[in-house]
Amino acid sequence: MSNLLRTIASVGVAALCGLAPVASYAATAQSLGTYQTTDRKMDFALALCGNSGKELCVTLAAARGDADTPQTHQFIGKYVVDHAKPSGKNTWKGSMTVQGYTMNGTLTLKPGVNFVMHGCAYVVVCNDFTLIPALQ
Repeated sequence: MSNLLRTIASVGVAALCGLAPVASYAATAQSLGTYQTTDRKMDFALALCGNSGKELCVTLAAARGDADTPQTHQFIGKYVVDHAKPSGKNTWKGSMTVQGYTMNGTLTLKPGVNFVMHGCAYVVVCNDFTLIPALQ
């Protein structure tokens, strides 16, 4: 497992971080707010995106403390979830790529409460990760 994946896994979001650099669509996205890992070491900006305005994009916005490594820092401002498709009210599904591994995931938002990501790689490695609203 690469150092980058270990770093992200240690703060609980490795299973769904598609860390390939992607162009930013922030100008057309509707913000759903900023959520953090439960240890408050990483911030993620959630937004509706895509032509329909119903897809979900999540950007790594900040990393702090031991989560702010050179490997992680290079992905700040990049999508970790790229255009996940809606599958119900405040629920999206999509495939994410982590270090060459494809993860299939379900993402569920309870506005102001939490953002839960469930992802599986090769069907045998599955995890749930919860993000909480960022402190103001």
